[in-house]
Amino acid sequence: MNRAEAQWLTYQQVMDELHIGSVNTVYKMINDGLKVTSIGRLKRIERKELDKYLASKTI
Repeated sequence: MNRAEAQWLTYQQVMDELHIGSVNTVYKMINDGLKVTSIGRLKRIERKELDKYLASKTI
């Protein structure tokens, strides 16, 4: 599975995919409702949750 098909994304992968330059923007998305899953000390964002979040922000 290549990086574009990964089901669980790191914050950096979210930033790369959405062309976001600051992790602070990802934190704002999380505070605004983007769901994050904790796996031990790691934090991951499920691709389907990212897609749902982005769809809810579409105007």
